[in-house]
Amino acid sequence: MHCHLGFAPDPAATARAGAHVGIGAFSCTVSPEEYERIAPLMADGATVAVGLGAHPWQIADGSVDGGALARFCELAAATAFIGEVGLDFAGPRDGNESRTVQTAALQRILAACDDGASKLISLHAVNAAGTVLDLLEAAGTARRHCCIFHWFSGTSDDLTRALADGCYFSVGPRMLVSRRGREYARQIPLDRLLLETDMPSRVGEALPANVWRAELGNALSGIAQLKAIDRTLLAERLATTSAALLGTEQAPLPRARNFRL
Repeated sequence: MHCHLGFAPDPAATARAGAHVGIGAFSCTVSPEEYERIAPLMADGATVAVGLGAHPWQIADGSVDGGALARFCELAAATAFIGEVGLDFAGPRDGNESRTVQTAALQRILAACDDGASKLISLHAVNAAGTVLDLLEAAGTARRHCCIFHWFSGTSDDLTRALADGCYFSVGPRMLVSRRGREYARQIPLDRLLLETDMPSRVGEALPANVWRAELGNALSGIAQLKAIDRTLLAERLATTSAALLGTEQAPLPRARNFRL
């Protein structure tokens, strides 16, 4: 429920190979330009939903500028899938100016999401979960849309607040490396839990189907162990939740029994 097939050398072939081994996906983009390039490639592949994105890294460095944000707002009304969007207040991208620019952009993005029907939104929040929640609550986004925190790394109070707001959480192997990430995965209720890989991690990197499936399987096994639940039962629960969020009526995905994790 969070990957970047647009980074792969052949996104459509990657999606088809994933479908062959039973993987359905929510593939995020980092800019409106990437979305417009990738979405048509997935039009014939019913197993991948493509999100319209404006990543905070690209907003911070100016590659998603005012014109690109305007294009995002134009496109938002016509798609049910938004991602990756959010805030990143860490490392070299942090600073008062960057925070101001990112926050203003996310406010504009959330306002644009209210055009059209309910949406599925994948959120990036690094050192910024509290601020993202402030903006979601102020805009009413969490009430009107399905919000997913990808690779959640906020405080325990942020987690409690996000759960109260009805948010979902996508968890992958890299989140499970840290003690805090494992504890959060243990605490998140099953009906709010999703799997992710966040792969490929860079432009030009391939994602072979066997690697993709193995990464999902590793996350699944880790969560099953943390929650002391049968792995097969967990796979069925998570696949059912994912298929429901992706909307099988609008974009037919393999039914839960066909997700072979």
